[in-house]
Amino acid sequence: MLAFSRLCILILCFLAKTLPSSACTEGEREALLRFKLSLTDPAHRLSSWMGKDCCKWTGVACDGTSPDAHVVKLDLQNLLQYSSENKLVGHELNSSLLELKYLEYLDLSQNNFEDCPIPVFLGSMKRLIYLNLSSTYFTGVVPSHLGNLSSLRVLDLSSYGGLVVDDLSWLSRLSSLHRLDMSTVNVSEARNVMTVINMLPSLLWLSLSVCELNNIHLSDHVYYMNNSLRKLQHLDLSANFFEGKLPYFLSNMTSLSFLDLSYNKFSRSVPRFLADFKGLVHLNIENNYFDNIEDQFSMILWNRCHLKILDISDNQFQGQTIEPGGNLSLCAAYNIERLDLSNNKFGGQLPDSLGQHKRLKYLDLHNNLFHGPIPASIGRLTALKELYLSANKLNGTIPDSIGRLTGLETLYLYINQLSGVIPASIGRLTALRELHLAGNELNGIVPTSLGQLRKLEILDMSSNSLEGVISDAQLANLSMLNILRTNSNFMLTFNMSSEWIPPFQLKEVRLDSCKLGAFPQWLRTQKELQELSLSNCSISGYLPQWLPEMRVLFVSLTNNNISGPFQSFSSNIINLYLSHNLISGSLPNNIGDLMPALERLLLVNNLLNADIPKSLCKMKSLAILDLSRNRLSGDLPHCWEDLHELTIVRLSSNRLSGMIPSSLAQSSLLWLQLNNNDFYGELPLALKYCSSLQVLDLGENGFSGYIPIWIGENFKDLRILRFHRNYFSGSIPSQLCQIHSLKVMDIGVNSLTGTIPPCLGNVTGMVVIESASWISDFYAASWYDVNIMEVIRGVELEYTKGQLEVIVNMDLSSNKLVGKIPEELTTLAGLLGLNLSHNHLSGSIPSKIGDLKSLVSLDISNNHLSSKIPQSMGALTSVSHLNLSYNNLSGPIPTGSQLQTLNDPSIYAGNSGLCGAPLPKCPSDEPSQPPASISISEEDEDQCKKVWFYVNIMSGFATGFWGVVGVLLFKRRWRHFFFRFVEATYDKILVAVQVRVARLKIKRNQLER
Repeated sequence: MLAFSRLCILILCFLAKTLPSSACTEGEREALLRFKLSLTDPAHRLSSWMGKDCCKWTGVACDGTSPDAHVVKLDLQNLLQYSSENKLVGHELNSSLLELKYLEYLDLSQNNFEDCPIPVFLGSMKRLIYLNLSSTYFTGVVPSHLGNLSSLRVLDLSSYGGLVVDDLSWLSRLSSLHRLDMSTVNVSEARNVMTVINMLPSLLWLSLSVCELNNIHLSDHVYYMNNSLRKLQHLDLSANFFEGKLPYFLSNMTSLSFLDLSYNKFSRSVPRFLADFKGLVHLNIENNYFDNIEDQFSMILWNRCHLKILDISDNQFQGQTIEPGGNLSLCAAYNIERLDLSNNKFGGQLPDSLGQHKRLKYLDLHNNLFHGPIPASIGRLTALKELYLSANKLNGTIPDSIGRLTGLETLYLYINQLSGVIPASIGRLTALRELHLAGNELNGIVPTSLGQLRKLEILDMSSNSLEGVISDAQLANLSMLNILRTNSNFMLTFNMSSEWIPPFQLKEVRLDSCKLGAFPQWLRTQKELQELSLSNCSISGYLPQWLPEMRVLFVSLTNNNISGPFQSFSSNIINLYLSHNLISGSLPNNIGDLMPALERLLLVNNLLNADIPKSLCKMKSLAILDLSRNRLSGDLPHCWEDLHELTIVRLSSNRLSGMIPSSLAQSSLLWLQLNNNDFYGELPLALKYCSSLQVLDLGENGFSGYIPIWIGENFKDLRILRFHRNYFSGSIPSQLCQIHSLKVMDIGVNSLTGTIPPCLGNVTGMVVIESASWISDFYAASWYDVNIMEVIRGVELEYTKGQLEVIVNMDLSSNKLVGKIPEELTTLAGLLGLNLSHNHLSGSIPSKIGDLKSLVSLDISNNHLSSKIPQSMGALTSVSHLNLSYNNLSGPIPTGSQLQTLNDPSIYAGNSGLCGAPLPKCPSDEPSQPPASISISEEDEDQCKKVWFYVNIMSGFATGFWGVVGVLLFKRRWRHFFFRFVEATYDKILVAVQVRVARLKIKRNQLER
């Protein structure tokens, strides 16, 4: 018993030494409770804040050394930062914290103080060593009173962008500061940023990311001061507005282990002084304008013993290779873990030395100019988890050694020139989650070993030349698969049993242009399916009844033979593409109620009829509506006023009629195409507010009235203006010249009068050929098949998306225009087609017509043009269609290498004064005939015969002449009829002779060849 008593005494003594002598003070406990009451705690994180001993409360720590324990640490950081429910919420920071007079550590980060300012009283808590207010939604000016915290070692004010500093002088008083993070704090007005930071002798860690800094804040005078920045180990200046070459003061920071200068505008060469940063572990200069590396790539990679992360992506490096140069440091092969050189123009072949980086976990070389094969040494990167080699010019086969990368989780090889078969060794990548092989030249049969990739989530083999059959057995083990893309493999066949139940739940299926035979029945089991694309799969018959009931967001079934009536899909569908099928019947009257979330509805080239239902206007998010090439009829509904997202409306080639409703004029409209219908009337005035329009096509209708002048005044971004074949009258408004972006101006076949405005020569869109494609920028989605109809080369043709990128055309034909062809039109050097035919134009052809070097089609026929054809027309080297017929042109036809190939005489028909190939030669071109040599004896012998011959001729002529002329002198009606007959006969004979001669010459040339 005595021994037991002694043991108890010893335990009590031990506990007395290890436990605090008392609980926290009552005053501090009360202060914490008041602080708690000022907060909303939806996740009950402070539920332990009860009882007398506040030292045991969550987030509270006491010193435990004084008779009365004092709170020295308050850590309320929200560890679940992306969960709004876990945040403490306060309308202000309660001043009860001032009563925690011994507080050294305060962390309130990742909570929500609802846009209130940082309180001034924090500057009175002078014992603070650690202060973290990051991501707390404090706003306003950071109080200078924080400069009173002279013991502070860590200050973190990084925010969501609501804090501002206009003067940083107070920061210089924090002489003990080791770590400063002011990321996303706006310090643009504080001109003394680097001067103040240079005065912090203990600073080791600095982040000024997203602070709106620029070169003014890097003023030179700070470089010559007592530079405390030499000690810096961590520097982050990312996402600011610095530009030009790297500031030289960086060269003194040789202690840096972390340097992030990404997302600025630094340019020129990466300087060689970075080679002196021997301890550099993390270097990020991505998204700048660097174009060169001094001393080549080896300087920043191959001779680094400590470097683990190197990111120089999204710059303008070009022409350089990544081959190691000089003496390769052996230590470089063992430390680099992340290497990102993507989105540059590095070239050459991938070096075998890549295989030496055996700790490499992330390698991204995509979107460069690397060529040649993938080196087999890549198989030695056994630690690799992510490999991105896409969008290069790599060729050859996928090396079999890739099967050694058993830890690989992501493999991107798309958009290269890789050929051959997919190696069977790829089946050994059992950790693989994403496999992207799209856009290569891979062929052969898909290996069955792909079925061994049990962790595969994304399989993308689209746009190759794969063949063979994919059966349900090959996919039976891919239970993790959620994205399947095999589209654009035209020889690939899917042969699944109609009763097969897949082990996976797909979110995206793209099998376009594969051979399906019938609609895949196994898709009905995919309850999580969001995107389905089966275009050009030869699917015929009605859609299965279960498909519209699935909660799919994106459906594309274009270019099939789907028939039957239109079926509405689920209420949450966003994009529905059913173009180029055989869908018939009418759209449901309640279509807007059935699919209210629809944003894109494409039903081009079907057999739909009846009216467009008014409920369509209930689709408030509708952005693209294309019902062109159907049999829709009736008037457009007057209900479009609430469709504020509408950008494209294409209803062309239907049987619609009536007037354009004013409500259709949405300010968001970019493309309005109503051509080839039966609309009539004047254009609604409300259309002038569609100031963003780039395409306006109202051709082949019955519109009338004047062309509104507000088209030129308001539509500054218009690229295509097409009013072909309507009833517009009046003159061409000069305001159209203000549309400098115009590429196609087609107002042919109307009743326009007046002259052609000379200012049309100012339309720069027809002068300069754009290097970038406006149509590609306008339509990022490659699936959208836009088109317009235009008459070029004398034939009306459909110009689709790829052709619309380059077409430049002006068509003013078949109107009643008068006056001269303006010389200013010859400045439109980008024109491919110019059609001024069937007007009443007069004067001569502009002398500089040859300046239109891009012309492939020129038609100025059926006018009243006169004078000679300008010699400059011989310089038209691209023209393949030319029509100058039925004018009053005269003189020789110009010669030119291209004109000589246009040998059809009808080009010049109806111009009686023209001569030269392919018409008969001009008189000046006929060689003079020498007189025949006749002897004197022969001349004497025939003299008598000639005299009697001429006497007979003259007497016959006199009898005939007075027999006819005498009658004509006394019969006025006969006289008029006779001269009209002679004139008509003369013209017929002349044209017939010229055409006959031209044909004989053509045949003769052909026989000579």
